[in-house]
Amino acid sequence: MSTAPTVPFSPVGPDAPDAASRPRFDPLRWLRQAVGDATYLLLGLATGTFCFSVAVTLASLSAGLFVLIIGIPVAMVSSEILRWCAELERMRARIVDPRPIRGVYRPGGPGFMATVRTFASDGRRWRDLGYHVIQFPVSVAGFCIATVAWATALALTFYPVYSWALPNDRGDDVSAWLERQIGTVPANVGLMLLGLALIPVAYLVCRGTTRVAVELTRLLLGDDQERLEARVSHLEQTRSGAVDASAAELRRIERDLHDGAQARMVAVAMDLGMADERMADDPEGARELVQGARDEARRALAEMRDLVRGIAPSVLADRGLEAALTSLIARAPVAVTLDVVLPQRPPASAETAAYFVVAEALANVGKHAAAEHCAIVVDVVDGELRVRVEDDGVGDARIGADGGLRGLQDRVAALDGRLTLTSPWNGPTILEARIPCAS
Repeated sequence: MSTAPTVPFSPVGPDAPDAASRPRFDPLRWLRQAVGDATYLLLGLATGTFCFSVAVTLASLSAGLFVLIIGIPVAMVSSEILRWCAELERMRARIVDPRPIRGVYRPGGPGFMATVRTFASDGRRWRDLGYHVIQFPVSVAGFCIATVAWATALALTFYPVYSWALPNDRGDDVSAWLERQIGTVPANVGLMLLGLALIPVAYLVCRGTTRVAVELTRLLLGDDQERLEARVSHLEQTRSGAVDASAAELRRIERDLHDGAQARMVAVAMDLGMADERMADDPEGARELVQGARDEARRALAEMRDLVRGIAPSVLADRGLEAALTSLIARAPVAVTLDVVLPQRPPASAETAAYFVVAEALANVGKHAAAEHCAIVVDVVDGELRVRVEDDGVGDARIGADGGLRGLQDRVAALDGRLTLTSPWNGPTILEARIPCAS
């Protein structure tokens, strides 16, 4: 009777450990982490002392002058200086933690008093002040811990290297000195082994201290929740604007079809019907009606082509943005110079939005600007597709509540971009759109 061979059990499934994913000892990574933690903690004494001194001095100065009118601007300037100090601490945290710590500050109001109220009610600025006070003892403690831990471990590890140079007051001769050095070899080796054993302890102690300090910085100087809430609010607004823009576009298409191509096709059908009735009695009149119907059909076809071009120009999909803009400016009412510098083709959504920005801008130039020349620049700046349209017209353009520029703004915002208009009286008018195009 034979028995089946036994096979060692090996876990299989999603919870099975993968040999490639198991953490491996990486001396270089360990060394980089140790140097980063030590650098972060040692720098903390300098930056912490500086920020604490600045915060206490400016807070005392602002409080002392607050009874005077000059105390208000002093407090506002102090708040901005503390904001720079907070940014310095956020940058220091990047030494050991690549995740950015971002602070969300409320923008100033339209006037001086509105800005004062905004600064006074901004909890982010008050937390900056509180952080600079709280972090000082933490930074001093971190500096002391890093210094004592690494100094002890390294001093014991390298003790045999420098022990011979330690001062000796016994006045021994050379032979006695050699005998004493030989006799202390076991002690030197023992101290070196103790130092080597303390290196991981120093690493872990500094690692824990660094994590506590970084988490304190992230807690007091980070606004991840506020940033996410602002992001959600922005996305809700852009989604609403995109829905409104889509609805307005559908109404425009329906209106253009109803008033243009559909009416012309109805006229074609009526002309063909009358021509059919006259074909036997009045062939010449019937031929004229057929000719008129043919011309009307051509005009309807031209309107439908224009309508389709306004929805999605085929040349844009086939040949790209530069070819589409070249075709567009060929029909422009003013002289246009085009400069397109694209390292690679942007995403289709960004291309379409850029095309319509230029199309609407050229339409406005022809209708309202009274311009003689228009310059269009399309390039990529900081991962964004930038479209800049500048004309030498009369200026004083505005983004109205229901105008074409408002629809463009909603279209660009739906792609997480932004549209800005600069149009002083007597020009020039500059329309610039920035659309994220990172693929």
